[in-house]
Amino acid sequence: MPGRTSYTPDELESCRDAADGLLAAWQANGVEDETLENLVFTQAVVALDAWFVHRLRDMAGVDGNARNEVRVLADSVVANDGVLRVEGPLAWVPERTVLGLAVGDDVMVTADGYERLAAAYLDAISDTFVTPVG
Repeated sequence: MPGRTSYTPDELESCRDAADGLLAAWQANGVEDETLENLVFTQAVVALDAWFVHRLRDMAGVDGNARNEVRVLADSVVANDGVLRVEGPLAWVPERTVLGLAVGDDVMVTADGYERLAAAYLDAISDTFVTPVG
């Protein structure tokens, strides 16, 4: 599939609903298992990336913004055994990312971290890739 330069508001809202649904289900069940929490929300970041995986990278900039952070985290989980790596020309400054992870850190995502990352990511996707209807 060729790279995409835009997504519809409905595509964005479907992803937002899925992220909100996962968080609501997690909170409703009151699970207090850090290992399970990390497994669930690390994989949720991979799924979050998949919703917009065909977005053009050139449109995401070269810093550690939320669009790039989700892509880097998902790649690190899938292709680097869950250890953060940054490939390409990204200027990765952990203090400027949502989760604050540095190259070489284990990718560990809590429910709170996922909530903050998903919100920032979806706002960034909206600002860059979603064309308003009308």
